[in-house]
Amino acid sequence: MNDIVVVKNLGFTYRSWDGKLNKPVLENLDCTFQAKSKTLLLAPFDGGKSTFARILGGLCPKYIQGTLSGKLLVNGKDLSVTDPWDLLLDCGYVSQDPQEQFIATTVEDEIAFPLESLGLSRESISKRVDQVLDTWDLIPMRGASEQELSGGERKRVLLAVLEAVNPTFWILDESFDDLDIQWRSLLAEKIKEDSHTVLVLASRYLAQFEGLFDHYALLEQGKLRFGEKQEILQAFSFLCGDDLPNPLDTQIVRISHSQTLACSNLKTIRTRVSSIDVVPFTLFVPSFSLVSGDLATLVGPNGSGKSTFSRLLCGLDIPVEGTFTLDGILQTAKGLNRTVGYLFQNPDLQIFLPTVREELAWSLKRIKNLSALEIEQKVSDCAVLFELELDDTPSTMSYPLRKALQAAVYYLLDRPFYILDELDNALTYATALKIIARLRRNGAGLLLITHDQKFASLLSHTTFAIKDGRLERQ
Repeated sequence: MNDIVVVKNLGFTYRSWDGKLNKPVLENLDCTFQAKSKTLLLAPFDGGKSTFARILGGLCPKYIQGTLSGKLLVNGKDLSVTDPWDLLLDCGYVSQDPQEQFIATTVEDEIAFPLESLGLSRESISKRVDQVLDTWDLIPMRGASEQELSGGERKRVLLAVLEAVNPTFWILDESFDDLDIQWRSLLAEKIKEDSHTVLVLASRYLAQFEGLFDHYALLEQGKLRFGEKQEILQAFSFLCGDDLPNPLDTQIVRISHSQTLACSNLKTIRTRVSSIDVVPFTLFVPSFSLVSGDLATLVGPNGSGKSTFSRLLCGLDIPVEGTFTLDGILQTAKGLNRTVGYLFQNPDLQIFLPTVREELAWSLKRIKNLSALEIEQKVSDCAVLFELELDDTPSTMSYPLRKALQAAVYYLLDRPFYILDELDNALTYATALKIIARLRRNGAGLLLITHDQKFASLLSHTTFAIKDGRLERQ
């Protein structure tokens, strides 16, 4: 059987924002991926799997500064002398963070762009675009911009791009996350097809993985090892510490007084500006309430309105109808914004400074009566609590670490309520549970949005669901 990918003595170290080298992420890594093989690569929190994926896709260190050593061949091409655009038919990469890959202004153009780069005829491009738009149920969104899509819709666009180009080697980094069960099942079917060599990188073991893979690997301390399925899963579980207690058992350190955030008869209408021919989406919420210390979950299919509701609840958007109250007192959008912290699906939309220290200190510097010494102490304590290094550069930190930083920033804001929009994506259960427990320790009420029914069942007895444009308690 032919080797599609050959990696020998691979090493990689990121450069920080000031040009200094950090500690190595990968060291002396060796592996091969044979033609048509299906490999599941598991890695714990901040284990280097996304770095490995970007290197295989030719993106790192070309677009992300760092020092790369070793030999890498994809379909016989030496990546050290091959540009990423020359790998289109050899290697396709779907990032765990969909927004970092979008380059076009519409869904249709996003799919067509790489096909145009391959020099295909107009007729062939049109046929392929229409086919994958239909497969991934994106026809109503073909004219929409990336900014108007939900997280799951963005992921489906990238998977549609991958299928349209149809490269030999598929690299799927946490690609099951963001998707609801329907699209996870479809992706599983695509992986089973014999025509591709597939590498799935994941930080948690999903039920959909069963029966998909013939090879199992674990990335640990910068090195890759293969083994039997059960051996790898057990080693992964041990590394992740998945026996952590439930956040519902977390001891609440303080809670000044119990508060209730509620809304009633809420109605909003959302129109995709770039797709005016699509029927506007309407969300109706008869009633909703969240009490201090509560941990509730919100579930629903991709594009059902979960993030839309979140933006209303934290005051970023204004509803057409309905009222919000805090302890029975009517709230304006400004009041909600000061009460509810909203952690976006994409942490990069809320992180913008060159170091962790500066990011954590930013909001504290705007609080009156806090001395520089008090700010530094709070920042240091928070970094320890969320396992962050103060001098690290956020842009070169792993996606899970950036999520931890995003949560730490909001922890310091000390809001009485938090919305965690798909916090668990790309995180192990243990890591997500840690972050939830930390945010809950001061008595905040949490609303967790997730597509993972198993994860939701671990956390809460109170579940809200959106179906057919209506949010109700289950």
